[in-house]
Amino acid sequence: MNEYIFYTTEGYTEGPKEDYEVENCQLLGRACGINKDEAQKNLLEENRWIAEAGFVPERFLVDQVLTKAQRSNIKLLIDYLKKDVRFKWEEGKDCCNSIINAIRELEEI
Repeated sequence: MNEYIFYTTEGYTEGPKEDYEVENCQLLGRACGINKDEAQKNLLEENRWIAEAGFVPERFLVDQVLTKAQRSNIKLLIDYLKKDVRFKWEEGKDCCNSIINAIRELEEI
């Protein structure tokens, strides 16, 4: 199951000063699903206020969030690849440079 965060640029918020409108993104919520369409369906079913407030689903912005389980699996794979004696960690090997760089970036997650 994947997790997604939904937000929109529709509407506005108020600053601490009551008459001060702020143009920014509004967080609508987080939802899980096999894909973003299923997660959006779940979000709208669980949060009826979104439709009642007039937000338009076609204008939602959505990003996938890495779950703890997904992060753990990524770490497991990285650790395995780094320890695997068959995997060449030598710089300058064209076939491996992009894989090595990707693994190094994923280590930062």
